[in-house]
Amino acid sequence: MARSLTLDGAPPQGMERVARDPAERRPQSEAPAAPPSSEDKAVFAIFVVGLIGNIVLQKIAWPLKAGGFVPLVLPLFVAAIALGPILIRPKFDPVRIGGFFLAFLVAAFSTFFLAPRYSASSLMLFAALYAPFMIYYETSAANYRRCMNLFVSLMLGYVGVTLAQHLIQLTISWRAWPNLNQLLPAAWLIPDYVYIQPIIYGSRYMKPNAVTFLEVSLLSQFIAVALAVELSLFRRPIRLIVLASGLLMTMAGTGALLMALTLPVLLGRMRMRNAIVMLGILLVVCVIAFRLGWFDIVSTRMDEYKHNGTSANMRFILPLERLLEFLQDPRGLIAGIGAGQIEKGGSFIWWPFVKVAIEYGLVAAILFYGWVIYCLFRNAPQRAFAFVLIVWFSFEGTLLTAHNVLSLVMFGTLLRIAPEDVVRRRDREPRSSPVPVPDSGEAAARPSRRRSAPLPEPVPAGDVSGAALVRLLGTPDTGGRLIYAIGDLHGRVDLFDRLIARIRDDIAAHPGGYEGKPMVVLLGDYIDRGPGSAQLIDRILAVRDDETIEWRAVLGNHEDAMVAFLDARSSGQSWGRHGGLSTLASYGVAAPETHEDWDATREQLRAAVPATHDAWLRALEHYIVQGGLIFVHAGLRPGVPLEKQRMKDILYIREEFLSAPVDGGLLVVHGHTPQDEAYGAPGRICLDSGAYATGVLTAARFDGGPLKLLTSR
Repeated sequence: MARSLTLDGAPPQGMERVARDPAERRPQSEAPAAPPSSEDKAVFAIFVVGLIGNIVLQKIAWPLKAGGFVPLVLPLFVAAIALGPILIRPKFDPVRIGGFFLAFLVAAFSTFFLAPRYSASSLMLFAALYAPFMIYYETSAANYRRCMNLFVSLMLGYVGVTLAQHLIQLTISWRAWPNLNQLLPAAWLIPDYVYIQPIIYGSRYMKPNAVTFLEVSLLSQFIAVALAVELSLFRRPIRLIVLASGLLMTMAGTGALLMALTLPVLLGRMRMRNAIVMLGILLVVCVIAFRLGWFDIVSTRMDEYKHNGTSANMRFILPLERLLEFLQDPRGLIAGIGAGQIEKGGSFIWWPFVKVAIEYGLVAAILFYGWVIYCLFRNAPQRAFAFVLIVWFSFEGTLLTAHNVLSLVMFGTLLRIAPEDVVRRRDREPRSSPVPVPDSGEAAARPSRRRSAPLPEPVPAGDVSGAALVRLLGTPDTGGRLIYAIGDLHGRVDLFDRLIARIRDDIAAHPGGYEGKPMVVLLGDYIDRGPGSAQLIDRILAVRDDETIEWRAVLGNHEDAMVAFLDARSSGQSWGRHGGLSTLASYGVAAPETHEDWDATREQLRAAVPATHDAWLRALEHYIVQGGLIFVHAGLRPGVPLEKQRMKDILYIREEFLSAPVDGGLLVVHGHTPQDEAYGAPGRICLDSGAYATGVLTAARFDGGPLKLLTSR
C-alpha cells in the first residue's frame, strides 16, 4: 500500500494517483426528498412557530388588562412546546432538570432570605423563561438541517428587505419604509427599543430595521447567527456572500463583533482548504465594504467605549465595572441586591452573568451559567455553533428578554440528533410505494431493533432510500459485468458469511450473459468496532480461493490507521479511541492501560498479525473503476479530477462530498457514513448500514439494469 493517512496525524504529501480520467459528465436530475416522519413534522412545526414568533413577530406585544405586556413570542412558543408532547415524546436530561432546580433554589434562597428588597415577579419570570431548557426533542439529522436551513433562508429574505430599505431611502426617503410604530397601536408594540436609528448621529439616512425587528442591532445579530449556521452546517458560497453583505448593510456593529469573536472557532472546525475559501469570501466582502465607506462609519463610534452613557460603554464597559465593584463586598458571594433590583431603563444593558451575580449572588451566577453551558453543549449537533450561541448570549443578550432566551432554546437546547431516527421512521411510518421495494432480506418482516452504539453524523436532507433510490439511479453501466458491492463490515464476520451465501445464491440464479466472472467489491473498514476483525480478514482471505468470482477490496480509513500504527507513523491512541481496541482484542492483544504502553502494544500486535493479513492490508486498492461505476471507501472531493484526488478525501471525506452534486460522470459507490439502510442521491450510493451497530450488512447488485439491494442480519 502506498503512503497512508492516520486517524491522529496530518495527511502525508505526495499520495499515490492510480485511476484513469473520469468519463464525460452526465446530466443528472434532482433527488426527490425522503418524506419526513410524523415526529420530524411535529419538531419542525414547533421550530417554525418559534421562528415566526421570535423574528417575524419580534416587535409585537400582547397587552395585559392590568397594564404592561407580554412579548407575543412567549405565549406562542410556550404553547407550541406544551402541545408538542401530544405529537412527540419529549426527552428529559436529569442534569438539565437537577441543574435548573439547584440554580433557582439558590437564587430563591438569596432572594427571600438575604436580599433587602426584591421583585417576586422578576424571579418568577426568571424561572419561567428558562424552564424550557429542561426538555428537548430528538429529531433526525436531516430534519435538524431542514430547521436550520429554514432559519438561514428566512434571514436571506431579511437581507433582501434590508437592501430594499436602503434603495428606498436612497431614491425616496426612509419615511417611505413600512413602519410598525405607525401601522399598529402602541399597546401592541414592545417599547424601549430604538426602532428608527440614524447611520451617524445627525445623518438623514437611517439604519435598516427590516421592518419587524425591534432595532437594527438585533437584525445584525440574527444575520450573524445565520451566517454562523451557514458556516458550520452548509458552507454554500453564494449564501455566505449574501449573509456577510447583509451583515455589513445593517450598519450595526454587534453582529460584526459576534462574528469577529467566534470566526476562529467556526473556521477552526473546517478543513484548511474550506477555511481559506471562507476567508477569501469574507475578504472580498470586506474590500467591498471598505470601498463603500462602511469602516469609516463604524470607526466614528469606536470612541463610544470611553464615554459614559454611550451605547457601547453601557453595553460592554459598565457591566464589567459594576460586577467588579459588587464583588468587593464579601456578601456578594452568596447574597445579591434582590431580584429585579439592578439599575434598569435608559441604555442599561446588563450581561446575563452580571445581572444574576448582582441580584442573586456569585454562587447562583456560577451555578446558573454552568447549567446554561451544559444545556447548550451536551450532545450539541454542532459544538462550534453552540459556542457562537453562548458568546451571543453572554455579551450581547439580556437575562430576561424573551427573544434572547428563546433563541437559545430554539437554536441551542431544544433539538438533538436522534441516534435511532431511521429505525423510528421505519417502525412508525412504513413507506408505501407503487413500485416494488427491492429485495433486502425480508426487511419488512423484521421487528425493530436497538442499536448497541450510535452511528456517526447522518447524511444531508434530500437523500433517498429503498425503491426511490432504485428509481433514481436508473440502470448504471457495469461494462457488461455482474458486480456485487458490500458496505462497511467492521468485524461482523457472521453477517459477512450470511451475505456471501446470499450472493452465491443470487449468482446461481443469474448464470451467463455477462462478460467475465462475477465481481465482488468490498468497500473498506473491515476492522475495528465489531467483535471479529482478525477473524473477518481470515474469512476474506479464505473466500478468495473461489476462483469463479473476482474478489476486489478497497482501502478504508480504519485499515489505514492500523497500518500507520504498525509502521510507527501514529501513536495509536486515536485509532484506539475509534474502535482499534476491539481489533487488538481480536488478535489476542491486551489494551494498553496508559499512554506509555502503546509502544509495547505495537510490538505485541506486530507479532500477532499474520504475514498474510499484513500483506493484504498493504495491498488494498484506493478505488476501483468499472464501466460507469467507481468504488471508493468514503467518496470524492467535488470538482477535483479523479487522478488528483487525495488520500485524505478518498478515506475520510463526508460533508463536502455528501452535500454537493457529484460531477465526475461516474456513479460513486461508497461507504463510511452509515445509516440504517442504503441511501443516495444523483451520482452516488452509500452501502454502509452500520453493521457493527445495527446488525445489518448491505450489498448492492449491479448488472446493467436497475440495481438490487441485498442484506444480511
